[in-house]
Amino acid sequence: MNMKMKRKTHECLYKRNNSQISIKLLAKVLLMGTLMGVQNVFGLLTREDMVDVLKVLLSESIDSFRLKLDGPFNPVMLYVYREIDVISNKRFNPQYINEQTAVPDKENILQNIDRTNDTVREEDSEGKKIPRSTVEHYSALINMFPSPDGKASIYPKEGCKDSFTSFLKSDPVKEYAHKILAILLLRTEGMVFKLEVKDEESECPKLVYINKCDRAQSFSVPICIASAEEQDSNSSNKEENIKKINRKLLQTIKYFLNAESSQELEESIALKESAEKEVYWMTKFTETPAWLIQSYIYYYLETKEDAIEFCRLIVQTGLFFVTESMITDSYNTSMEVFSKLVTRKDAQTDALKQWEKVKKLEDAVESAKRNRLLPFRDNSQLPTITAVEANAQGNTESDEELISSDIESVLLTLLCCFVYAPETNTYNVDKIPHAHEEVKNLFAMPSKNASTSSDSSETSGNPDINNPASSNTPVIQVGQKIPQEVQKKWFGIIQSIVEDDEYISYITMGGRRMIQPDVFNILIIMIKLTGIDYDASDKEDISIYRKIVKEHILAGKNDLIGQLAKNVVRHAVKIFSLISGNVFNERTFAEWLLMSSISSKSERTMYVDSIDYDIQVVNNTKYLLSSLVIYYGKENTAKPIIIRFLEQEKVHLGVGRRLIKPNDSSIVANLKKEIAEMPKDSYSMCVLSKYAETLEICGSDDILFDESYITQARNSWNLSQYLIYQYMLNSEENHLGPPVA
Repeated sequence: MNMKMKRKTHECLYKRNNSQISIKLLAKVLLMGTLMGVQNVFGLLTREDMVDVLKVLLSESIDSFRLKLDGPFNPVMLYVYREIDVISNKRFNPQYINEQTAVPDKENILQNIDRTNDTVREEDSEGKKIPRSTVEHYSALINMFPSPDGKASIYPKEGCKDSFTSFLKSDPVKEYAHKILAILLLRTEGMVFKLEVKDEESECPKLVYINKCDRAQSFSVPICIASAEEQDSNSSNKEENIKKINRKLLQTIKYFLNAESSQELEESIALKESAEKEVYWMTKFTETPAWLIQSYIYYYLETKEDAIEFCRLIVQTGLFFVTESMITDSYNTSMEVFSKLVTRKDAQTDALKQWEKVKKLEDAVESAKRNRLLPFRDNSQLPTITAVEANAQGNTESDEELISSDIESVLLTLLCCFVYAPETNTYNVDKIPHAHEEVKNLFAMPSKNASTSSDSSETSGNPDINNPASSNTPVIQVGQKIPQEVQKKWFGIIQSIVEDDEYISYITMGGRRMIQPDVFNILIIMIKLTGIDYDASDKEDISIYRKIVKEHILAGKNDLIGQLAKNVVRHAVKIFSLISGNVFNERTFAEWLLMSSISSKSERTMYVDSIDYDIQVVNNTKYLLSSLVIYYGKENTAKPIIIRFLEQEKVHLGVGRRLIKPNDSSIVANLKKEIAEMPKDSYSMCVLSKYAETLEICGSDDILFDESYITQARNSWNLSQYLIYQYMLNSEENHLGPPVA
């Protein structure tokens, strides 16, 4: 079976045994963790902030020009770039980079990896010299992305002052940081500015920019900032440290100042066949200075205000360069680069169109993930009843009570599913108008201002906001543990309903009489709980099925046992249909799997199936053992509740994983296809396309049935049911047995 299943990755934090952790050390560790957490969010904006940047840039122009989104700098990448692993794959590429790990201090409780001091390999695995240009590229990459904790980051470890980021954020330089980055970016595209290193052989070289037309824009900043801040150090190796710091920064800065334009490479990639473009963008282009400076800037810009300012600066700097080149022989070349950089204000670009599609795809995927079919995410949210002893009035009487199995949990689980309103993520007992008033009073009714989001409790973080109780009386609410008082009332309601009912069967355990936890009792009690108008003859049929089981008429006749199970399911469907209206469907799960997905606007539909049925003899009494699977489906998604009658005295209850089948006609599938077919004529267009590939409806615990599985289900009915059963259960299910008296 070919089935895609995502598994969660668990990270473990180990602490040293038999050691005392000082408050000072612990505070230091926490502070380091906090700083690292803050650093990780710098750069790479949220979608909301990035959209705000786009709105501003698209609404304004400079001399009728604005930034071209499929040019060398695309603001959309400020958000999307975090979602793909291009930087990590390059920064930690063992083909070119030697990993350096630091030995932890004796007091350190964390075995941290320090990648700051990684070095570039001089030779490949076969002993051949790696080209100098490649060594310089990866040396600059390490300096610009020190990534001390092993995650791609432009921020160095504490105390490191020779990184490119430390240089840009130092006091003498930070005022010009955006201009330096803009010039280096445009330099890699072919625009030559008067930016150069002066006094390179001195103790403190300078980075100098000369603007002949506007001297106020010129600047000169020291490259030896880190060494200047160490002037009071008594280190005898101060001069050696200065040279080391200068060399790293100089290598990085000169890598861009000496860079050749990537324009020719980019044009050659754009001319290739569509299938080849992505390979070239992700291999050849990522070895260029243009890619490195673009990637760095996406990580460097920390706020939407920074991003807007930088985008304006690119257009202004480009306009200045073209104007200045009008009196030189480089005007034609300048215009070629300029046309790649900017566009007319009203012009539409493919990158903007593609982003709109990616945005729709994101929204569609998130909407599908928020689509809740059941009021329970997993077994931990099931309304499991703790041991409660009470009579019909809810009062404890230790002498003459009926000891219940946890059949109450099954009944309450079913009732919660029937009254669940996914559009508001609340319980609405009005869905069952003839239910007993005592039953209705157990639930919190939704307020008039209840959210219409299907995932509102997750959004607000507080289910009480979305499902408020009308008073201080304890009630059942979505996502909340059932109060003990409600459990007692529910127990009392069940005992009152079954009292003197000839159709209810009992078993004796430990000398006490209790309701037998079987499917027949569940169906009969649900009829009485909800007050539905059910035909007495059908109720009699249920009694006949039980009689057939007890008299063992079907012993050894598996086909007849199967037919009996189908008849029981048919009655369950009829009863549940009357309870919940028109949300039931007589199809089986296998039939649903083979169905074409229906519109997402359709209501959720409930299905019932029975598997693993057999008749067992215990103490000369016969019992029908089976697993009743009740699941809700909508479009291409289903979520099951599994009730397993596998023992005489126990019923097992579980919430299955969300099941997803392919849906080529869905919005998600169509958008993915459209995005994949769009031309990848720029690096940002390629990144957008790759990001779209990562957007999946499936979560880490979901099960995606692929086409090969569908084929198996089509060719082998029993096999399909078996496989479905194997994979629809969570790793742990609730084993509900009778409470201890």
